[in-house]
Amino acid sequence: MGERTEVDAGCCDDDDGYRSGRTEEEEEEEDEGSGRARDGAGPGLESLTEMDEPPVSLGSGLEYDLWEGQFAFSGGAGHDCPALSPWDSPRDRNGNRADRIALNKACNHLSTKRAKILKLTELLIQVQMLQEQMSVLADNQNHSDERYTRARQENATLQARVLMLEEQLREVELRAQEKLQDEERRHRELVARVDREKQLQVENCAIRLQTLELENASVREEAVRCRTQADKLRSEVLRLEEEQSRCEAALAALREELEIVREQERQQQQVSQANQQLIEELSQELERLRIEHKRTLEELEERGSGVSPTAHEQLRAKFTQLREENKRLQEAHDELQALLLTRSVEEGRNLLTGHQSLAAELEAMSQGE
Repeated sequence: MGERTEVDAGCCDDDDGYRSGRTEEEEEEEDEGSGRARDGAGPGLESLTEMDEPPVSLGSGLEYDLWEGQFAFSGGAGHDCPALSPWDSPRDRNGNRADRIALNKACNHLSTKRAKILKLTELLIQVQMLQEQMSVLADNQNHSDERYTRARQENATLQARVLMLEEQLREVELRAQEKLQDEERRHRELVARVDREKQLQVENCAIRLQTLELENASVREEAVRCRTQADKLRSEVLRLEEEQSRCEAALAALREELEIVREQERQQQQVSQANQQLIEELSQELERLRIEHKRTLEELEERGSGVSPTAHEQLRAKFTQLREENKRLQEAHDELQALLLTRSVEEGRNLLTGHQSLAAELEAMSQGE
């Protein structure tokens, strides 16, 4: 309803220049409308909601619906709203202005009337709520009276029952007193019997305690012996673990040493191959020099006395140089062969020594386990 009121108020603000205050005639019409609203509010909210006022005609083909709060065209489809044109005559402009003034007045009047109707509706709703509350209070009062009457009746019944229960209580107390005396007598007899049984049980417990103390002493001796044996076994286990760790470390060292020996053997084989190749190359070079020396001698013999002394001396010097180089290469070849043989013997000896030490370590480890 608040949204519709805002729409109604907004439809009247199209042109602020043509709005004007309410006149005395409009105030009188509002007073008459409010009086009629108060006269018609008597039947209640239902009669107000059942009112069906016809839409108010505002002229120019517009009608305003009081309940919907909207404008509607009263003419046919061919009727349009009047519009002002800058080329209209002053007379037409005055007529449109009068229509707008009348429309503004009607909007103001309808807005005021609608606000009053809404306020009256709220008052009627509040009155109905108060009536409902009064009805609820009356019902509550009736229920309270009924509950009070029932409470008085129940109170009388309960008083009679209390008297009856007091009589029963006295009888129960008498029977309980008699029963208590019987229970006390039986309790004294039971206490005496329990004391005798307790004395016998204490004696039995003392005998059993002595037996358990003897057993405990023997068990403690056995525990000490077992603890000593466990300590010995623990120390033996620690020694064996240390021995195992040492053997594992020695085995790891031997494995590393074996890898080193294998690597050295591989390197020695490579060196031996290189020396063998060098020896072969030196042998080939020596053979080549021998052939060259032999060929040189043959050439000298073929030339005979035709060779000059200077060339002969040069050839002799070259021959001497080649002989010394051949001798040096032969000595290097012999040294390399001796070195290769020595290294091969040392490697074989080391391998034999390493295998023997490894076998000794493994045998010692097996004996230690």
